[in-house]
This record gives sequence, structure tokens and C-alpha cells, in this order.
Amino acid sequence: MYRTILRPIFLLAVMGLVSGQLIAQQERVQASCPMNIVIALDFSGSERAYLDEIRTVLLALTSSYELSETNLKIGIITFNRGAQRILPLTGETHKLDAAIEELRIPTTVYATDIHSAIEMANEEFRLRSIVGVPKFFVLVSDGDPHAHSRGYGFQEDLVNIDLLKAGDPDNEVEPVHVFTLYTGRLSPFQNRFSEEVRRASIRHMQTMASDPGSFFFYEQYPLLVEYFERIAHCL
Repeated sequence: MYRTILRPIFLLAVMGLVSGQLIAQQERVQASCPMNIVIALDFSGSERAYLDEIRTVLLALTSSYELSETNLKIGIITFNRGAQRILPLTGETHKLDAAIEELRIPTTVYATDIHSAIEMANEEFRLRSIVGVPKFFVLVSDGDPHAHSRGYGFQEDLVNIDLLKAGDPDNEVEPVHVFTLYTGRLSPFQNRFSEEVRRASIRHMQTMASDPGSFFFYEQYPLLVEYFERIAHCL
């Protein structure tokens, strides 16, 4: 279903119909169809060079909508060594705006605890999301090159993301659809080992997404924005 919807979206985006700058300037609208979204942002040391990109994505995903307790709730998590709950799932727009305005990356921390962010997102959905409302997790990261350079430390990400995707029907915990957006280096390294690590990080982000159509490179973020716009308008 998700892949079918995303194909026409890609064509629209390629034609230039989606722009992060234009989205930020649009008047906020109420979502016609409900959804709950948790966005997790990588604030590790390896992402310092991509902070503008991360902020652009965050604003593009959030600035078009007026939040609502019944129709649209958004939460924000950041992570490096552990995860930080910047904004619990909320239907209050002023709280979202204040949280984004106050976002600051801490002193450089070379740790990328994606698993902690996923675990916190799972907790947010269990505690604050509405039963029956579609749930989405958006992971914005370079995929933990530190762990891939060691060859271990990323396996817990996969365990936690599978739990999030599957939910727990016996305990009335609903599944969550996962989007991943890669914000790391795109150009290949000349050094073979560094290049293998970069590719492994990208594959890791692809694996964590719910399906191949739910993984994006940074420059493709308008596709993700357009996807949520379509869902919000029941298209």
C-alpha cells in the first residue's frame, strides 16, 4: 500500500511541485484525516555538518499543520548517547513551535544510540497516541557509522525497530510504520574501509524502514513531506 502511494508522489516531486521553503511559508491547515507522528533526530557528532539539513527536514514536516489532539499529534526525540524526549506527542501547536525554536545540538558526542530513540518512540506511542489512529515514526540519521566501523553496536537498533513495526496485538499495541531519512555523506570515500562503513550505514537505514519505498536520501525529503500531506488530506 505505502509503496503504491509513493510512486506517483515521486513523479510529482521530480517535477518540482514540492519545496521545503514554500512549505515553511504556507498557512497552517488542519489535517482532515488523523495521524500520530514521532520524529527522531540524530544529534551525534557525525551529524554536526548536517544540522541545516536536519532542521530543514524538521520544519518541512511540521510547519504546514495546525496540531489537534484528535487529528494530528507530533512528538520529537533527539539522540546521541541515549535519547532525549524534546516534545512528548502533543496536539498543541505552540508547544511544537517552542520545542523546535529551542533545539540546540549539545557538545560533540560521538555516540549514535538509535536503539534508545526507537525505544522512547515506542513508549510515546504506547502512552500518548490514540488507538485506531495511523502511527508513523520518522528517523533522521546518518545510520551510525561509529558502530559500523567497529562491526557491532547496531544490532539492538534492528531488534527495537522490529518491535515498533510489529506492535503487540495481544496487549493492544498497534504497529507503527517507519520512515528513515539518511542525512550523512553522499559522496564516496577514496579510502576503502571508510567507504564500506558509509555504505553499511546507508544499508542500515534502508533495513530499518518499513519497506524500500519508505527510505529516503536527504534530497528526497520532499517526497516524505508530500506523503504526509496526502495522508492528512485523506488522499
